[in-house]
Amino acid sequence: MKILVIRLSSMGDVILATPLFSFLQKQYPMASITFVTGSDYAGLFVDDPRLSEAVGLDSAAPEMPPHLVSSTWDMVVDCQNNSRSRALVKSIRTICAPEFFNKLHWQRFMLLFLRCNRYDPARHVAARYIHAAGGDPSMGEVPPPRLFFREAGCLRARAILGGNGSPALAVFPFSAWKNKEWPEAYFTAVGRHFIDKGWNVAIIGGPSDADRARQMKERIGGRCVSLAGEVSPYECGCLLKSFTLALGNDTGLSHLARACGVKTGILFGPTTRHFGFFPYGEPSFRIFEKRLFCRPCHAHGGNFCVRLNRPCMKRIAAEQVISGLEKLAGAP
Repeated sequence: MKILVIRLSSMGDVILATPLFSFLQKQYPMASITFVTGSDYAGLFVDDPRLSEAVGLDSAAPEMPPHLVSSTWDMVVDCQNNSRSRALVKSIRTICAPEFFNKLHWQRFMLLFLRCNRYDPARHVAARYIHAAGGDPSMGEVPPPRLFFREAGCLRARAILGGNGSPALAVFPFSAWKNKEWPEAYFTAVGRHFIDKGWNVAIIGGPSDADRARQMKERIGGRCVSLAGEVSPYECGCLLKSFTLALGNDTGLSHLARACGVKTGILFGPTTRHFGFFPYGEPSFRIFEKRLFCRPCHAHGGNFCVRLNRPCMKRIAAEQVISGLEKLAGAP
């Protein structure tokens, strides 16, 4: 049996497709599963034993590779369900009708514009991916997100941290959606607290975050390192497996940390759990958020705050997060 799964972007959505791999492997143990994703994320899956192949597509080259077009697929699950992914599905041969992820546009509209919640709390995005593939699990039956990395890569990652045996905190202060960003001064306060406790701290982000990350590193001081723009997603995954804790905004890196088995604190502001991207299961996690009438204001976070000062993020105090992270560090 040959199964094709498509999820092109973004990082968090791609990582939340990994429970579907576990479900398909359990349901069809002899199946060959191919995953088509964006070229930026394909490297995360090169060591995944559940997959026969992970194919990365560049946005500038939108066509399906010839070897996938020439194959005949027993099952196709489109977890992206946009115009590009549907065009990719049309270019291949399938035995059965393709299955498409339900984006719940009506529920999103009702919540954002009419402040009426019609989301099913049991329908996490990971559960909806599985539902698209024919499963109907309760949240207790949805496998957790999980990624796999070779030990050699993890040894290199531990060398980057210095190998002094101290606990380590990874922080993800940046986001493509500016409303999602917790103030940098608050991240700095958290970093300084853990540095004073003898921890290592690493700031992680993309190439465009490098300058801001270096400035934050200087403000935190001590054994704080900036790795923004210095590591690939695969190297980042290897690195994160060596961390004790992680703290980040509601972004792909926070999902990456959890898929690597790291206890993670996640800051929710303009987005909320209703959209289905909330953490669940293991490893342990901690959510930091404030109840405000204006939340949620945007399905992805947005860049403009109607209240101008982003109170959903600024009202989450650094002291509250520090206390929560220390409790999380002691959690089983």
